[in-house]
Amino acid sequence: MDEQLNLLIQLQEIDARIRTLVEQQKRLPAALAELERRRAANKADLEQARENLLSAQKNKRDRDQDLEAGGQKVEKLKARSSEIKNNKEYQAMLKEIETAEQENKAIEDDILALMEKIDAAVSGIAAAEQKIREEEESLAAEQKQHEAEFTRIGEELKGVEQARHGMVVRIQPAMLTHYQNLLNTKQGLAMAEARGESCSGCYMSIPPQVFVNVKKNESIITCPNCSRILYYKEAIVQENG
Repeated sequence: MDEQLNLLIQLQEIDARIRTLVEQQKRLPAALAELERRRAANKADLEQARENLLSAQKNKRDRDQDLEAGGQKVEKLKARSSEIKNNKEYQAMLKEIETAEQENKAIEDDILALMEKIDAAVSGIAAAEQKIREEEESLAAEQKQHEAEFTRIGEELKGVEQARHGMVVRIQPAMLTHYQNLLNTKQGLAMAEARGESCSGCYMSIPPQVFVNVKKNESIITCPNCSRILYYKEAIVQENG
C-alpha cells in the first residue's frame, strides 16, 4: 500500500475520533446545566410551598381579626336591646344581628378553609424538602459522573491529538493541505472507501478503470465526483491478514 495513502487513512480515523470526543465534550455542559435546572426547580417548589404557608397564615390572622370584630359587633347590637322603644326598632335590630351573625359564619368558613390551606402548605413544605433530600443524592452522583466523563474525554482527547501530531509530520505538506481542505469542506470526511465501484462519500459511481486503480491502493486517487481521496478497504484487510 502507498505509504501516504495509509497515513491518510489512519489520520482520518484519528480525526473521526477527535470529532466524536469533541461532540461528547460539548454535550456535557448541557447535561450539567440540566442538573442545575432540576435543583433550581426543586428549590422553587419549596419556596412556593413556603410562600403558600405564609400567605395562608396571614389571611387567617386577618380573618381572625374580622371574626373578633364581628363578634364584638353582635355583642354591641344585643347590648342595645334596652334602648329599643318599639317593635319596629326591635325587628330592625334582630335583622341587623342576623346579618352580622351570617357574616361571622362566612368568616368562620373562610377560617376553616384557610386552616386547610395551612395544613396543605405544611405538607407541601415537607414533601418539597423530602424531594430535595432524595433527589440531591442522585443529582450529586450524576454530576460526579458527568465531571468524571468530562475529565476522561479531555485526557483521551489530549492523547489522540498527540497521536495526530505524530502522524501529520510524516505526511507530505501538499497532501496534508489537500486532506485538510477536504476535511473542512466535506463534513469531516476527507477519505472515502470505494465499494462496488461507488464512492461511500457521495454514493456516485466510479469509472471502472478508476476503480481498478483504487483497488490497488498504490497511489492517491480522488473521486471524480466529490474529490474525496479513495481507498479500497478489502485490500487493506487482505494485506493486514
